[in-house]
Amino acid sequence: MTKIDLRKSSGFPIHFENETLMASGLQFQQIQRIGLDDIRKQLLNNEVTCPETFYDKYTCLDQDGIYKSKNLEINFYVIMPNLAGIEFVKTRANMVESYPRLIEVVYGGGVLMMQDFGQKFEGDIYYTNLKKGQKAIVLPNFEMCLANTKATPLIIAEYSFSGIKIHDSLDDMRGMSYYVIRKNAKQEIVRNPEYRLANTPKKISWDKTLTQKGITSKTPLIKQILRKYEKFTWLFSSDPITI
Repeated sequence: MTKIDLRKSSGFPIHFENETLMASGLQFQQIQRIGLDDIRKQLLNNEVTCPETFYDKYTCLDQDGIYKSKNLEINFYVIMPNLAGIEFVKTRANMVESYPRLIEVVYGGGVLMMQDFGQKFEGDIYYTNLKKGQKAIVLPNFEMCLANTKATPLIIAEYSFSGIKIHDSLDDMRGMSYYVIRKNAKQEIVRNPEYRLANTPKKISWDKTLTQKGITSKTPLIKQILRKYEKFTWLFSSDPITI
């Protein structure tokens, strides 16, 4: 695979080569490879036999403790292009209690799915089509899943308060309430039969919310956070966020 320079889109001296995220002068605490058996319980068709690998998660990026001193946890997801049956390759559902997260697409495109069934029996369910440069907020107490719907890798940067824990969830429900599939050469979203009364997902645009939070679309998040750290106190707060 051709070397892909991600410095401009991510704000970090990193690149992607041979299906691996490479960092110059930076360190990841851990690299987790999520394979078919790790995610099988959350698939539309849990009897599929491929692909073997769904995604890699690179956790806790740092540079001489700079980001840790700012209470920032920075993770990267690398989701390879493929299909599991008719379903696009995706991440396991995960959730953070009380605190928000920020995500940024540094390469590729896909779909962000979010859901919360804690307040309503039929749930609050949102989705966003993602493209390079897109920023979005993962709301507190919402489960989140990322699907790669393109023919290239989907590389996502994730920012959060370093004091939180990201929980994998929803094995008992076969994953999220809706699956992102390919049907007749088109992208569709279909309901998980375990959620018989789930609301129809709402497509949301983040422009207004991001503007209210002082986030611009063209500049990588890490540069915005470090330059205007005081404007991101909400990222380290358990205060509610409305969209």
